[in-house]
Amino acid sequence: MHIKELLSYSAEQLREVTDIPQKEAMILLAHVLGCETSWILTHSHNEIKLDEHFFELLKRRVSHEPLEYILGKASFYGKEFNVDSRVLIPRPETEILVDKAVELARELPQNAHIVEIGCGSGIISIMLSLLLPDAKLTAVDISMDALNVSKQNAQKHGVDKNITFIESSYLDNVDGNIDMIVSNPPYIANAEPLGIGLSYEPSLALYGGSRGDEMLCHIVDLFQERKAKALACEMGYDQREPMRLYAQSKGLEIEFYKDLASLDRGFWIKEKK
Repeated sequence: MHIKELLSYSAEQLREVTDIPQKEAMILLAHVLGCETSWILTHSHNEIKLDEHFFELLKRRVSHEPLEYILGKASFYGKEFNVDSRVLIPRPETEILVDKAVELARELPQNAHIVEIGCGSGIISIMLSLLLPDAKLTAVDISMDALNVSKQNAQKHGVDKNITFIESSYLDNVDGNIDMIVSNPPYIANAEPLGIGLSYEPSLALYGGSRGDEMLCHIVDLFQERKAKALACEMGYDQREPMRLYAQSKGLEIEFYKDLASLDRGFWIKEKK
């Protein structure tokens, strides 16, 4: 079979799964062949003989398993991170949370202690460590499986010595002063149905309670209790008003930011001067 014919067949199989079936077919083939997609484009008339591995991967994608889990990697902030079914797949909107955290950190001492609640694959803490090399980073997660992925990624990006990883529910096992809390916690309501792709991702990292904002509210409580100077959180697009009311009830001034689709996506709070 020629590469061109294989790609045509694969793209047809993926047509109901993705908006970019041809591109995903090339990505899968490049992954199996250990080459760049550009090589495939320039050798489309070459004959190719594949074992069953490619078709096994194609079948997984046809079943709506996320491409990132199949490849074992995902891109975030222009860098490559290891991911598998133990952790959420990084989303582009979470890059905005990193940007906001860096902006807030600029107002803190250079060696500020920044704690991430629910670090998952570690993308946020790792990027903060790379962007704020003098900061002290602590990354916590209730899942040891997720922490193992975080540690792998930290080592991959050369910041494993700069981040303390702790198995903890919220801040239970985190001692000392905290200057800033950052979190992209679960914020989907328990009864909300998941899309078929999301069903492959760990439910522990998706569901945030019967309303969906319970964990967000608890993190706001912890911000006050631990007397942190700043807090930055991602949230659901429909949670602006409940979070505004909750912050108001706690005597806090909350501000919000939008994602690339102009949907409400997160908030930040600073200590009152």
